[in-house]
Amino acid sequence: KNFFNISNYKNYFHVHENNVLKLKTNISEFKENVYIPKNYLVKISPSQKIILLNGVAIYSNSPWEAIGDEDNKILIVGRLNNYGGGLIISDTNQRSIFNHVDFKYLNGFNKNPYAGGIIMGAINFNNTQVTLKNIFVKNVDSEDSINIFNSTFDLENCYFSHVLSDAIDFDFSNGKAKNIKFNLIGNDAIDFSGSKAIVENIVFNRVGDKVVSVGEDSRVKIFNIEGKNSLIGVASKDGSDTYLENAKFKDVEYPFTAYKKKQAYQYGNLNINN
Repeated sequence: KNFFNISNYKNYFHVHENNVLKLKTNISEFKENVYIPKNYLVKISPSQKIILLNGVAIYSNSPWEAIGDEDNKILIVGRLNNYGGGLIISDTNQRSIFNHVDFKYLNGFNKNPYAGGIIMGAINFNNTQVTLKNIFVKNVDSEDSINIFNSTFDLENCYFSHVLSDAIDFDFSNGKAKNIKFNLIGNDAIDFSGSKAIVENIVFNRVGDKVVSVGEDSRVKIFNIEGKNSLIGVASKDGSDTYLENAKFKDVEYPFTAYKKKQAYQYGNLNINN
C-alpha cells in the first residue's frame, strides 16, 4: 500500500467552495499518513496547528496557502518525544505560500515506508513553485530539513536551528533566498545541485560542514554572508560558477574552496569580490 491508495484526507479537512480544503479543527493531530489529491487548494489559517505523530506525513498534489501572522503563527510540528515525518507538496503548477509558519520535531520521510526508500527532507517541494517567508525550522532530524526539487522558489526571513544534517537542499531549482539565519547545523546550511540562484544576507554559526555548497553545474550569486565557528564557508565544485561578494568569516577553517568531486564534471569556479 502506498500514499496514493489513501483517501482519508476528508477525515481531517472540510471541502469548501472552489475546492478549498480547510482543517476541521484548529488543532489537528495526524496519526496516519494522509494523501491530498490534485485540484484542491489547502488553506491553513493563523494560529492553526498540525501535529504529526509517529513519523507520519502529509503528501499533497494540491498547493497550500499557510499564511499566519507574527502573533498567530501556524505550527506544523511533531512532539519532543514523538517526532512527525513531514510534508511533501508535489507535481502542482500552482505556487504554495507559507508565511509565519514554524516547523519543529520532524524526522522526514527517511523513516517512512510510503516514501519507497527515497530519502527526502522533512519539508519537500517537488516539481512546483513555493514561497517561504518568516519560517522557523528547529529540531529536524531528516536528511534535509527543507528539500526543493525541480521547482522555483522564493525564500525570505527564514531561521534554521538544531538541524541534524542539511538545512536546505536545492536540486535542479531556480530562485532567490534572502535574509536566512543558521545556527547549529550538522552538515551543510545550503546545498545547491544543478540550480540557479541569488542568495543575499546569510548569517551563520556552528555549521558542521559547508555554509554554502554549490555543486553539479549550479550558477549561484551570493551577496553578504557573515558568520563564525564553522568548517567550510563557500564551496564551488563540479562545474559550478559561484560569485561571492562581501563575506565576513570568523573561525571558519576553510573559508573558500573550489574543486572537482565527481569525475563527470569540470572544476568549480569561485569569483570573490570582497
